Amino acid sequence: MSGAVNGFKKALFIQRFLAFMIDAFIILVLTSIISIPFVNNKQIEKLNNKSYELIEKMRDNDISSSKYITDYMNISYDLAKNNGMTTIISIFFGLIFYVVYPLHNKGQSIGKRLLKIKIVSENGVLTMNQLIFRSFIANSMLLDLLSVVLLLVTSKPIYLCCFGLFSVIQYMVTFISVFMIICSKKGRAIHDIVARTCVVKEDIK
Repeated sequence: MSGAVNGFKKALFIQRFLAFMIDAFIILVLTSIISIPFVNNKQIEKLNNKSYELIEKMRDNDISSSKYITDYMNISYDLAKNNGMTTIISIFFGLIFYVVYPLHNKGQSIGKRLLKIKIVSENGVLTMNQLIFRSFIANSMLLDLLSVVLLLVTSKPIYLCCFGLFSVIQYMVTFISVFMIICSKKGRAIHDIVARTCVVKEDIK
């Protein structure tokens, strides 16, 4: 059958998207709750307000483009530093939701279980390495990990340069992956190809 993998029919894009949103929402809520003792909310609010003011100044032509870029990058760096622990906690929950839980629940995260889809391996047996590879790409966990490492071991200019580059790559990978899921016969995204997996419907067709 066209689009079939190991006897299963490929999952629809809308199913994968909704499952992704459900999982991401759960992780966001849990991360926000656990992060409360480690986050300086007043400082983050202050930085966010600076960001909004900067956008308004740029819109009103009160500052030059170069000044806007410089100030915006500085604010982004300060926000990343203040959200460092939140990022680490998010990575932790990501590993649980996207790797550990699916590994022991037939390739299903909570979102995928609700949407009746699952991850299967081309080789028949889904492994932890496959789930790690695909989640690092599909769920931006690699980008988050790189952000933490860069904050710890590099200077501000290097962090801003490297993180900006990796962010652009992540956005491109995400955009291309969405196109591939919609248009390819097996609905495989870049992370599926790398991990040799596919997302399918629960029922065999």
